[in-house]
Order: sequence, then structure tokens, then C-alpha cells
Amino acid sequence: MNAYKSIKTLSLTALGACLAFPLSSLAMTITLAHEEPANVETSAAHLSAMVFKDVIETRSNGEMTVDIQAASAMGNQRDRMELTQAGVIDVNVAAIGGLSQFYPAMNAIDLPFAFPDTVVAERVFDGEFGERLSAQLQEATGLHLLAVTAGDFYVFTNSERPVKSPEDMEGLRVRTMQVPSHITMMDALGASATPVPWDELYGAMETGVVDAQHNPIPIMAIGNLQEVQDYATLTNHLYGADWWVASDDFVSGLDDEQRRIFRHAVESAKVAGRGAKLGLRATQFGTEFLQEAGLEVYSPSPAELAEFRERSVPAVMQSLESEFGDDAVALAEALLDAVEAAESAVYGAE
Repeated sequence: MNAYKSIKTLSLTALGACLAFPLSSLAMTITLAHEEPANVETSAAHLSAMVFKDVIETRSNGEMTVDIQAASAMGNQRDRMELTQAGVIDVNVAAIGGLSQFYPAMNAIDLPFAFPDTVVAERVFDGEFGERLSAQLQEATGLHLLAVTAGDFYVFTNSERPVKSPEDMEGLRVRTMQVPSHITMMDALGASATPVPWDELYGAMETGVVDAQHNPIPIMAIGNLQEVQDYATLTNHLYGADWWVASDDFVSGLDDEQRRIFRHAVESAKVAGRGAKLGLRATQFGTEFLQEAGLEVYSPSPAELAEFRERSVPAVMQSLESEFGDDAVALAEALLDAVEAAESAVYGAE
């Protein structure tokens, strides 16, 4: 056999081997689901998902791909959590309302007025408290907490009257998520908490089923809620974020190289989501956005905020103990300790 024939034979043998076996162990498609619109100009969740996709596909030379299912295409919060546990969704961008249905102690994270600002909140979730929470969530649900990102503070809006004190909340029908701590908080403030699914909220406000709601301003903008509200109060009473989760089976099924690329993509998405939410708030969806939409905006004084805090925090703590037991109370106390430590580390002891 001459040299040419030998080379040709070897080439055909190699080609046959490539056809018989996968070209690389990297080959896979990751399904990522979230509920916000597929629009990077208005949605921090979608922008962070796109960053995740870019890192995965670039670092793997296209052998790993990401299929983004936006705008609740794979169901509501509960649906997506169930599909994540079942392995249909690989990465789910959840809200606290979805997670708390599967791990009730998570209600402790939404203790009113727990966080002073986003810097402290991010430090808490990136530190020992976040690791503890991740371990507890994994043990209870089989889900890995990958990242907490795109956080922002809630404002309170309504269509009836200016709200400057808890007394002004009396009788208002406030839409909440199906989160017991949110419901308890609104009831303690004198309002009537009314859980309504996100995709039904605009219609419920337009028809008067509910008078009020609470959300970060960029989330309000996604739902066009400014069109059906007249008054806003900058209470900053809750810190709402995107919670990236994946199942044990998915994470443990990654080989070393896939896992390295995956972790790089998650961390990149976390940074992007946080920056995107701050950017949206600063450039498009801040208080000026509400004012331009015709809402009367009120910023409570420290003394007025203290009234809201004194009415709501004890009620939520009592509810955590009576409804969810010692685990939830311990998590709430650990959260407050972590906030205090983070605040001291960032700003120094006062």
C-alpha cells in the first residue's frame, strides 16, 4: 500500500470514528425559562439570560447551546418549578413566590424592611448566609440555588389616595403574590391582601378587583401597571430579586469542563442582571417614569417608614413562627444577623 492510500485509509477510519461517537462530551442543550418579555431593553431577566447563553455557546465553541423560553412560555411560577424538578427545564429564573411554594421557610427572606440597600443585599446573598440558604433549599427541594440577581426594591402604588402612613392603607385591596409573608404584611398594615396571578393583574386593576399593588418600578413597567395606578409611595419595604435554580440531576450530570463553563456563565449572568436592573432604574424606570405617567409620588420620612416597620415586622415574624415553625424563624434571624454584618462591613460600625 503506497503512502497516499495509507493516509486515505487512516482518514476514512478517523471519519468513521467521529460519526460513530460524539465529537465532544460538551454537546448539550440547556433549557432556561423565565417569565419576563424577551426584550433586553426592558427586562433584566432576559438580558442576564442572553449573557448566560452567550458565555455558554462561546466558551464551548457552540457545542453547548441554550434555549431561552421567555414570557412564561413554560408556565407560571409553580409550573416552572415543577418542570425544573422533573428535568424538563434545566435553569429556572424564579421569584420568591415560586420558591416559597416548595420551601415555605423561604418566606423569611421577605421580612419587611430587612435590607437597607442593594449593596448590602447582594453581599448577604453572596456570603455565608447565601451558602446556608442554598444548602437548605437543596435539602428540601432538590434544587440548587445558582444565583440571586437583578434585585430591586418594592414601591407601593394604588388608585384611590395618597398613602403616607399605615392608616392610609385601611380598606385598600392590595394585590400580592401567593406568598404568606406578603399577605400577612399587608393585612397588618390594614389593607386587604388579594393574591392575583401576574398575567391577570392589569385586568384586575383596570376592573377594580384590586386597588393597589407592590413591585419594583421596572417590573411595574413590564406590566404597564402605571396606566392603572394614580399614587405611588416609595416605601422600599421588600427586596425583590431573580432566583436562578437548577435541579440536582442537572448539576450533577455536568462533567468537569461543562461545569466550569456553566459556572462561568451563571456568574456572568448574575453580574449582568444586577447591572441591568440598576441601569433600568437609573435611565428608564425610576421615579420620573412614574411621574411622567401621571402618578403622584410620595417619599416617606424616616419617622413615617418606622410606622410601617413597627406595624408589619412583628406580625410577619409571628406568622413565620405559627405557620412555618422554627426553621423559618431561625432563617429570619440569620438573615437579620447577616444584614447587620454586611452593613458593618460595607459602611463601618456606627
